[in-house]
Amino acid sequence: MDISTSSPGWIDDATFQADIDYLDARWQRRKVGKYDLPIIDVGQGEPVVCVPILEHLDFVYSRQVQDLSKTHRVIFYRRHEARTQPVNAVERAEELRSVLDTLNIERADFIAHGDAAIVLIEFAIHYPQRCRSLTLLVQGPDYVIAPHPFIWILHELFIRLPVEHILPTPFLSRMVTNYATARSADNHTLPAVPRRLIEQQFCKISQWPSVYKFSVLPVIHNVNFYERLAPLTMPVLVINRYDDVLTPEAKTRWLADHLPNLASYRIVNGGERFFMYAQSAVVNPIIEEFLGSRP
Repeated sequence: MDISTSSPGWIDDATFQADIDYLDARWQRRKVGKYDLPIIDVGQGEPVVCVPILEHLDFVYSRQVQDLSKTHRVIFYRRHEARTQPVNAVERAEELRSVLDTLNIERADFIAHGDAAIVLIEFAIHYPQRCRSLTLLVQGPDYVIAPHPFIWILHELFIRLPVEHILPTPFLSRMVTNYATARSADNHTLPAVPRRLIEQQFCKISQWPSVYKFSVLPVIHNVNFYERLAPLTMPVLVINRYDDVLTPEAKTRWLADHLPNLASYRIVNGGERFFMYAQSAVVNPIIEEFLGSRP
């Protein structure tokens, strides 16, 4: 395990918007299966695919797309968000496969953060031959939210009842942002992204409560990779911070210890869940070194 430290600079509104604008200027719609998906395809060299988390959370990967496209062909896409029928991790993995097929990419390096890493692990289990390497950020072998009674009750209500029709979007956005910005009392690394900027991205999602029910919960509910890691024989880089609420460091350490081919396990002193964006000056060199070490 290696520990990387840095004090991130404060990200102001203009910088944040510029990173979003960088991506928005490069989306090109492509027919993928039965949907037209926005896809970014920039740079030249070995393909690196960034697996999306959720629409309007694209900013999380913006600085990886900008930096890695100087030396690689970088692919980033927006997934089709479900609002009426559930789409689970296996189906998301097939969506990823369809994107690769559409772009005639047989094999690639992959980067995925959080929920997207669940999809990537599922993809790598089914299609290991298509994975040159994996970079997994803030995701362990399961997805068990800290036992706060309210969130468990809310998830059960989402699964069993049509609460998406009555739950206010701002309330859900605040709740999710609370988890994204939570940290332990002894973490003195200041968050670099103002929480209002993160919250406003969630509020941009059309029918956000429905997306949470049909696009988010089916991916994160009942995740269990404890007995399924054997196919992951490709090199894997695992990155986390010390005190992520949704993915405790102990979980990523367990994952790192049980991967068939761990390349490196790195801990970043991050002030927020989206440290790969906020602290790209630390994270990107780690990823670039890993990608450069591949034969």
